[in-house]
Amino acid sequence: MDVSRAGATQLPRSEGDQALVDGWPLYRTERGQQAFNDTMATLSATDGAAPTPTAFQGCAQLECNLALPSVGSGGWIPPGRIWVSPTEYVLIVHSPRLPEGQSYRRRAGRDMRYFVFHEFHNSTRNTDPFDTISSHSGSVFVPLYMSKAWSDARGRRFVIVVQVAPYDVVSFHATDWGSAGPGMEVAKNMTEELEPLQGLGGILVAAILKRAAPQLEIVNHGGYEGLPMLKQYEHRLAALKARPAAPTVMLPFVPARPERVAAASGRLEDLIVRRGASALIPIAERGVVPPKTALSASLPVSVQPTLLVADPEPMLIGPIRPAVPPSLPSEPRLVEPIRPAMRPSNGAGG
Repeated sequence: MDVSRAGATQLPRSEGDQALVDGWPLYRTERGQQAFNDTMATLSATDGAAPTPTAFQGCAQLECNLALPSVGSGGWIPPGRIWVSPTEYVLIVHSPRLPEGQSYRRRAGRDMRYFVFHEFHNSTRNTDPFDTISSHSGSVFVPLYMSKAWSDARGRRFVIVVQVAPYDVVSFHATDWGSAGPGMEVAKNMTEELEPLQGLGGILVAAILKRAAPQLEIVNHGGYEGLPMLKQYEHRLAALKARPAAPTVMLPFVPARPERVAAASGRLEDLIVRRGASALIPIAERGVVPPKTALSASLPVSVQPTLLVADPEPMLIGPIRPAVPPSLPSEPRLVEPIRPAMRPSNGAGG
């Protein structure tokens, strides 16, 4: 935390675009760095053997009733590892925005109506959650941020859910829903597929918050944004409705005890396999709005502006042929023999 940030990337172009200090990524703000440090400390503090397949009692893809950790009175989901299979887990991380001792403005229960799934939108397709936390430097935008799937040093896959404030904190992230409740940023651009483990992580977070505040309606931000995550959640509900006798399964949970998190240490390569860079977007297509084809698809046909209609696919009007260079003008030719130049006369009487 006390390293100079003068050499850190100010506008990261992609995931993995950070300066390195002793092999550790240096994020551009202390806020983003603290969230990364808290994540690695939580990962270290919960390391251990994976559960056996029998621990899941045949519950695949979370299509069973779940007994999950409960939100505490302070509005925080308990930190730790929630295993969803013998090789995959969701890592819940606490990384408070405010210093210890400062309080958050929290909403009353009657003001909590929605839980909103978001997706990252920026001009470079950089979906690193810690860069996004760095960019949200004002008031609390959303209390929860989810990463893409990472791999730990033992080869097991996980997604990170960083909670930066109580779930019922006053935030201003979804004005189309009146900002009436919590939201979660999901590391996904509109042109990318939702990763299966992200879908399971979204189901877990939504189920935990729904139990804490049953009045919450689970929604996506608008149009296509957050819609794949919402569909995953709704697919599970439909599966459970079709299986009324589905068992209740307590997923294996390894709590991240505060004293172990505070004392955690180690080398980065002993904890994770660093993610590769996100795919860059061509400069000509960069923008803070979704591509016009995606935006057009999210609107009813009756209100789609002409400018949002996708161009038709190009068609060949003839066979493909090699290009022929244009003909060059012919070389100049002499029209009579070369003769010595004659000095002009000076006139009569000269």
